[in-house]
Amino acid sequence: MILLDADVILIDQKIVNDTRYAINRAAIDRLHGDGHALAMVAHTVLEVVGVLSYGTPVANIPLIPIALQKTYGIIIIPDPIYSSEYAQCSFSDLLHQMSQKMSLPDAVQAVQIRMFAPHANALLTWNAKHFRGKIVIPVLTPEEWLQQQTPPTAPIP
Repeated sequence: MILLDADVILIDQKIVNDTRYAINRAAIDRLHGDGHALAMVAHTVLEVVGVLSYGTPVANIPLIPIALQKTYGIIIIPDPIYSSEYAQCSFSDLLHQMSQKMSLPDAVQAVQIRMFAPHANALLTWNAKHFRGKIVIPVLTPEEWLQQQTPPTAPIP
């Protein structure tokens, strides 16, 4: 399973003029093409919802997580259907993460990864420096992840 950070989705959805858009899109396409299981922690999904809510009709805002699941084939960890409380992070867990010089949003994501996805293969984020050495799984930019992949095999005619 590969976890996606909010910036990967936001560049794809909203910031298409970003200089990283082509690499970002290539990584998403490759993730899907290779059949990787994709996920986002609940906190990160809510970050994306917050940004995408601007310019979205109010009635459609609660539908954004479902749209993300359909568009990107992600699962949300923990599943909001079974765990409807936000974040599930203790004050002390967040302080511990923040003592590693992390912002609150990054600390919440780090705690959720430790609690709900400690065996994920990687977190893909354009803000890798915010997470490297501070979370329990490897951290890569989409570009770094693409560079580590073997070339796709050509179909046999």
